[in-house]
Amino acid sequence: MSAPATPLVTLVQLAQWAGGDLVVHDVPSDPIAREALLKSGITGATLDTRKVVPGVLFVPLPGSNTDGHAFLDEAFAKGAGAALCARAIHPRIAHLPLGPMVLVDDVTVGLQKLSTKLRELWGGWVIGVTGSAGKTTTKELVAAVLGVQGPVLRTEGNLNNHWGVPLTLMELRPGHLSAVVEMGMNHPGEIAALAGIAKPDACIITNAGSAHLENMGSLEGIAIEKASLAMALAKGQPAFVCADSSRLMAAVQGAKADVISYGLAADAKVRATDIEDLGDQGSRFVVAGFPPVHLRLVGLHQVVNAVGALAVAKWRGIDPEAAVAAIAAHAPLKGRMEIKHAAGATLVVDYYNANPDSMRAALITLSTWPQSKRRIAVLGDMRELGSTAAELHREVGAEVRAAELWVVGAHAADYAAGAAEVGVEARVFPDKPALAEALAGVLEPGTVVLLKASRGAALEDVLTGIPVTK
Repeated sequence: MSAPATPLVTLVQLAQWAGGDLVVHDVPSDPIAREALLKSGITGATLDTRKVVPGVLFVPLPGSNTDGHAFLDEAFAKGAGAALCARAIHPRIAHLPLGPMVLVDDVTVGLQKLSTKLRELWGGWVIGVTGSAGKTTTKELVAAVLGVQGPVLRTEGNLNNHWGVPLTLMELRPGHLSAVVEMGMNHPGEIAALAGIAKPDACIITNAGSAHLENMGSLEGIAIEKASLAMALAKGQPAFVCADSSRLMAAVQGAKADVISYGLAADAKVRATDIEDLGDQGSRFVVAGFPPVHLRLVGLHQVVNAVGALAVAKWRGIDPEAAVAAIAAHAPLKGRMEIKHAAGATLVVDYYNANPDSMRAALITLSTWPQSKRRIAVLGDMRELGSTAAELHREVGAEVRAAELWVVGAHAADYAAGAAEVGVEARVFPDKPALAEALAGVLEPGTVVLLKASRGAALEDVLTGIPVTK
């Protein structure tokens, strides 16, 4: 397989846009061959040699253990069209017969500059998505409704940081009509920096909760950080903001953007009403201006995410019936309130991420589960909560209602202490195998089990050995 005749970016453009200098080890003496070399280029970008395909740009990141520059030869052997290279490192590898490289002071900055130039030249509509919880699901739902109008680029997986956002932008193509770019953060100033790279025309902010409190210092600080995405927009550009978060709504005051509130709050401009909980079949609800919606995703918080997507559809002038059909067709993402079954019991599996706000939302979903005889909340640790971790785990433990609480992990005792405050006795397990054994013994028809923890807790291990079906 060879690189396409017309690359996404030529080598000359690559050097100019990344702010570097093009270095070619063996320059062809033949003028035609030399011209062909300069007109060659790249088709995309990757940080991982395992994902190198012919024509791609390899970006070698520095690392505490292994520096990506050590894999330049492997990348070119796999057909990389070019690579970025740190100026400080180039003298040590200049003698090697490597392919075209662009020397930059910082490879991350070089990638960011390159992706921003591509985004500016593309000319389509970019909406940035952020929030303490729900941003990935919201991103998928927004992409689904925008897909009614034509091809949409959206962030894959969790590529939402200072590397992920530029890698996403490197996938922009002329055929895309819009792009949905997820933006995450765990330190102050990161959202504004990502907005500077992606240059969004709009944004949607799902909430401002306790996620990353360890680095942000306060809930107000988190709200201000999330709101910085709205602050990055120009006058008249739409900022879709969840009205259910008063702290977030206060933080976006003063934005030049046109703030469009959505959610369940009575004063939301786009609001869900007549909500019907359908258990593992999701929910039904109504939004003014749209046909009734059947959402397959589980939980009241997912209704809010869907309303945000419909707010975007309304602003973009998307056909209401088509937008609702796109929402209805969307299935749960793996590991995010995903419905499974075992021995007749219903399992609500959410191991991808967790913070106090998403925990509370999941516990509400469990407590109101229709036609259930027994409800069990199986909770593991929430991460990145800093010095407030014990207190926040106790607070979540106190939120358990109409359900049993089973806990495991470093903060199991904190969960249990919070539950005790409201008269709920928790079962504390020493490890996941012990929990798994106990769980396997109680699964039967009519039992609903919520399994939720931060990704690092790997709570899905509890299901190992249990015959699980969709």
